[in-house]
Amino acid sequence: MHIKNLGLTCICIFLVQFSIAQNGKVGLVFSGGGAKGLAHIGALKALEEFNIPIDYITGTSMGGVVGGFYAAGFSPEQIDSIATSKAFLQWINGEVPAKYKSYYIEPEPTPQWLEFNLGIDSTFDASFNPKLANDLSLNFELAEQMAPVYQSESDDFDDLFVPFKAMGAEVLTQKAVLLDKGNLATSLRATMSVPFVYRPIKIDGEYIFDGGVYNNFPVEPMKAYFNPEYMIGVNVASKVYKEYPEKEAERILSSSLLFMMMDKADPTKLEEDGVYIEPDMSKFSGFAFEEARSIIDSGYAATVRSMPEIQQKIKTRVNQDVLDSARNQFNAKKNKLIFSEVELSGFTKNQENYIRKVMFNSESGDVSIEEIKSNYYKLIEEPYFSGIFPQMIFNSKSGKYKLRLTTSDESKLKVQIGGNIATNNLSGIYLGLRYDNLNNFLNNHYLGGQLGSFYKAFEYKLRINLPLKLPFYVAPYFVYNSWDYLATNSFLTKRTSQILKQEDLDYGVELGLPIYNKYKLTLAASGMNVLNSFSSREIFQSNDTLDSDRLYGLKTQLEIGYNSFNNRVFPTDGKRLSIKLKYIYATEEFTAGTVGNSEDSEQRQHGIIFNADYENYIPLSSGSLGFNLSGAIMAIGPFRNLTATQINSPVYNPTFESPTRYLSNFRAPVYVAAGLKYHFPLFKNTSFRAETHIFKPIFNWQETNDAIKWSDVQPDYYMSALGALIYKTPLGPISVSAHYYDDRNPFYIMLNIGYLMFKERPLN
Repeated sequence: MHIKNLGLTCICIFLVQFSIAQNGKVGLVFSGGGAKGLAHIGALKALEEFNIPIDYITGTSMGGVVGGFYAAGFSPEQIDSIATSKAFLQWINGEVPAKYKSYYIEPEPTPQWLEFNLGIDSTFDASFNPKLANDLSLNFELAEQMAPVYQSESDDFDDLFVPFKAMGAEVLTQKAVLLDKGNLATSLRATMSVPFVYRPIKIDGEYIFDGGVYNNFPVEPMKAYFNPEYMIGVNVASKVYKEYPEKEAERILSSSLLFMMMDKADPTKLEEDGVYIEPDMSKFSGFAFEEARSIIDSGYAATVRSMPEIQQKIKTRVNQDVLDSARNQFNAKKNKLIFSEVELSGFTKNQENYIRKVMFNSESGDVSIEEIKSNYYKLIEEPYFSGIFPQMIFNSKSGKYKLRLTTSDESKLKVQIGGNIATNNLSGIYLGLRYDNLNNFLNNHYLGGQLGSFYKAFEYKLRINLPLKLPFYVAPYFVYNSWDYLATNSFLTKRTSQILKQEDLDYGVELGLPIYNKYKLTLAASGMNVLNSFSSREIFQSNDTLDSDRLYGLKTQLEIGYNSFNNRVFPTDGKRLSIKLKYIYATEEFTAGTVGNSEDSEQRQHGIIFNADYENYIPLSSGSLGFNLSGAIMAIGPFRNLTATQINSPVYNPTFESPTRYLSNFRAPVYVAAGLKYHFPLFKNTSFRAETHIFKPIFNWQETNDAIKWSDVQPDYYMSALGALIYKTPLGPISVSAHYYDDRNPFYIMLNIGYLMFKERPLN
């Protein structure tokens, strides 16, 4: 069968070569340019549509990736389909595909703006590694796409469907590197390693960066190694100007860093027999991968406009049926991805043991690509393994693949900086540290805190991961929260009428395990100490003393949860589910102040609190529509007085800003609530969000004859609404929002930059 296929392939390739032999070969040169390099896909589509032969390809960066896919037997339509898919955006953005995302592994979200690695060596010299993009998904997907491609025993890229060479850069000795043999996926990944965006890739012992650093338009390698009679050069990046570009100077300087860092294309290198094509990329940035469709179309249009010149210089044509047949025969030799072994390089013994437990736990010996992929994503979702790089290597003797994993020496200490800047004293700064170490188990240390006028917090958590057949983790933790609602009032705006300060401690141990790889089941046992200082009256003088209600004791909690949101504050895609059951056994200690009528007292409080929340976003042709359902039951209380009872009752927070307000009408011992959320994109990075919510207390607290008890079924309901203009930045959202609540001081307008986020409280 292989001999027959090989014979047919040789015949088809001979016919293709014979059809162009009369007038010489054609070389295609693709420049780099980040997302703008997707225009090369459009060029390929146009060239095939007009039957222009392509005998050789050289490419740099994204031009190398597009050229490499074509050389590997992918048709222009297939490459187009990949580049315009949602999956491709996930690869580029470092997102784990939803199918493989494990909520069990994900750390809790924080209000960070950025995170960087901080390394301290044996001489205590500190260094940090800024890296804008996560490449862990991209690395695996490139390996999976390229691994089946047939290459000779020498792994020479001349043996691909179209002979191909990519450009890399070795910056320590400042030289261009020709990538023309070895592992194809690794070479494609290396050629797009833009400095400060993607990490460099080690090939033959040298770290290779984006080829565009020294040769962003590889005409010379095309001439030196292939020497075709004709060349077509497609450039989507900066070029060398013969004269000062007065009309374009400002646009060029706006991206001056990349302009200075990357080599420029010189159209004159193509000489007279060449055709130079420069699609109009003025509307696109090098990171605009979400605009793939428009970029590809621009490349197609520019190539079609140049077609008269191409047809005039290149007289040969390739028959499309013959070309398709040759491509099909080449692809028929691609191997099925079955893995029989894993090779680990650069890891410690403990690391190797951990990885093998996660990656290769099949009892049969052979593992499918689907199982390998699922286990790979489980592994790399742990920040500890962020330095991993995968390669898939074919063993011609066994007919199966080996998965090779290598690691770079990435620091295990990560520093997070963030917070928010907002009106009405709601601003706060955030600092977090994450440190991972592995002995017999993988340990994730987290230390973080927030500091602001309204909210202060401190947290330490140690998560000990046990990679057994049924994995689980044990996590001791300590959380401190402090809230000062009076601090949100100003001389211009009164946001709350309730005089209230809250502090709480929650310290204990959490046990977590996955359910069907999507959900997480946690069981926690902790001590808690909740202190509410408040006034039952609105009038409060400086010499008055607040009532103090302290609840201290034990808490156990069982939770089933899931979260696939694509944004921490303003999600537009994904689902979230949280079902919690808490049991509280505590002592309430009440100390009367000077403004109330209650007396000092102490009493036992015990009972359950049940909360259920579900939120889902449905994509629309333009924007997305979300809805949420919520409910709570509290079988604890009453507390010493009505105000203390209401403060400790379950609360519904309809919007991202509502936790900063004391909303008395949105609290009840038993309630249900629902909301609708519409998110509409206006233009690039800018969107509008509208929300409306309804809160329905089933029962509420009432005070009669100095006794506090549940009321009859409540007929009332309360509404809330939000309208927000949101601008997306790399560091976080900037929002201007208008809020309405059926409560005191119902209207509020807010400006916020960054993430307004809070830790969970022991009761609410």
